[in-house]
Amino acid sequence: MGVLGSYGGWAVVTGASAGIGDAFARALGAEGVNLVLTARREERLRSLAADLEARHRIQTRVLPLDLAGDGAPARLADATGDLDVGFVVNNAGFGVAGRFEHSAYDRVLEMVRLNCVTVTAVSHLFLPRLQKRGRGALVIVASVAGYQPLPLAAVYGATKAFDLMLGEALWAENRGRGVDVLAVSPGPTDTEFQAVAGEKAHAAVPPQDVVDATVGALGKQPSVIVGTANALRAFSLRFAPRALIARVAETVMRANVP
Repeated sequence: MGVLGSYGGWAVVTGASAGIGDAFARALGAEGVNLVLTARREERLRSLAADLEARHRIQTRVLPLDLAGDGAPARLADATGDLDVGFVVNNAGFGVAGRFEHSAYDRVLEMVRLNCVTVTAVSHLFLPRLQKRGRGALVIVASVAGYQPLPLAAVYGATKAFDLMLGEALWAENRGRGVDVLAVSPGPTDTEFQAVAGEKAHAAVPPQDVVDATVGALGKQPSVIVGTANALRAFSLRFAPRALIARVAETVMRANVP
């Protein structure tokens, strides 16, 4: 059994219908972990569940939810109250690219709710359950976007800085309690993210790279950046003036935003 399967019980994966969430679900299922799959698109979730049940002889539970909606995280917790949940992947989220004042008001607020409020709520609801069983893992999918101010994706970068800081703080609080918390920060990844955010298509790594980085870091450190080049860039940001970092980031983003 690998790292992901070592926590036992069931795993909850948010945003499981595509991309990084799908990759986590497949990796957990391959290690014999039963799965709760949640996202908005029920048909995709049921197709994934059927595939994983047939491949790995595991149990699944499909919960179609818009986790940005009022009370949705609590409904997720209630619907899994009878399960021995040992692993939680906080993956649901999206981005919005473009000038701040031109971004749709409702869409920006929805992004803050999903990327920050939902992550906080899901973590708050499930962490005591992980602590009570004395063994568990909580993964928060952040982003390298959270390591610097990010013009033309200002709110998205800010939400991911929130996720990063939350994950690292919860790691410290749970040391020695049997619960491993990890904030994992991908760079551009081959998912639906770029299209949904309104970015031009650009080079990206496979979602499996995010899972692999998680496996390598879980239980060993508070956070991990996916990809050596991304990690080196993030490290170098510590030594540059923030005004310069913001200007350089804007130049990079201009190449990716129509």
